[in-house]
Amino acid sequence: MNEMLLEVKDVSKDFGGLRAIDHLDFQIREGEIFSIIGPNGSGKTTLFNVITGFHPVTKGKVIFQGEDITNLKPFTIARKGITRTFQLTTVFTGETTLDNLIVGHRLRIKAGLWGTVMGSRYTRSEEKRCREKAEEVLEFIGLTRLKNVTAGNLPQEAQKRLSIGLALTTDPRLLLLDEPTGGVNFKETSGLISLIEKIRDQKITICLIEHKMKVAMDLPDRVLVLNYGRKITEGVPMDVSKDQRVIEAYLGKNYNA
Repeated sequence: MNEMLLEVKDVSKDFGGLRAIDHLDFQIREGEIFSIIGPNGSGKTTLFNVITGFHPVTKGKVIFQGEDITNLKPFTIARKGITRTFQLTTVFTGETTLDNLIVGHRLRIKAGLWGTVMGSRYTRSEEKRCREKAEEVLEFIGLTRLKNVTAGNLPQEAQKRLSIGLALTTDPRLLLLDEPTGGVNFKETSGLISLIEKIRDQKITICLIEHKMKVAMDLPDRVLVLNYGRKITEGVPMDVSKDQRVIEAYLGKNYNA
C-alpha cells in the first residue's frame, strides 16, 4: 500500500460566522490521483487555500510527509513540495510562454539578491538551470512551438497547460489542480486528461477539483465528496457514484421519488 503523503486532520475554517470547512478528515496516498467534488459552495477551493497556506486554519492540522505544515506561508509550503493551479487560469500574461516557466522555477533558486545584482558565477549557473528546466517542462506540457508567444495571446487550453507547467517547474511531490479542464471543449478536455495522467506517470501525486463529472469520476483512484464543508463520503469512484447521499447533494432529495 502506498504511503500517506498528505493528512488533513479535523480541519475547520471559519470566515466570521460562516463555517466553510467543518471538521474535515481525509488522507492522500503517494502516487494516486485523488478527486474532490461537491456542489458550488461546498468548500472545495477553500480547502485548497487552507492546504497551501492562503487561508489560515481555524482548527485542526495539515500534515505533509509527516510534518505539520499548518498555517505556514504559501511559498514555504511550495518549497516543501505542494504546488497548485487556480480556478481562474493564472499566468504572467505579458511574458512569453518560456519566460513564464523560467519565473516559475526561480522558486528553487538559492542565490540571493546581491548575487543576482553582481552577476556571480553561481547565479549565472542557477539562471542556466532555470532555462533548462523551463525548456524541459515546455516540451512535457506540449507547448514548445508556442514558446515565444506572449502568454496573454495563448488560447484557453494552452493557458491551462501553461498554468500546470508553472506548477511543475517547482518540482512538486503533490500537485493540486483546481478545475484543470474548466472552460475548454471536449477534445481539449481529453488532451488535458492525457497530460494529467502523464504527470502521474512521473511519480507526482495529484489532487484535483472538477465539475465535469466524467473527469472527476473516471480519472481518479479515489474520490472525496463535500457538501457545506463536510465530508459526505469518500472511496473509489464506482462506489461513490452510487451513494444516495451524493445523488441527493447534486440532484436533490426528490430525485428518485
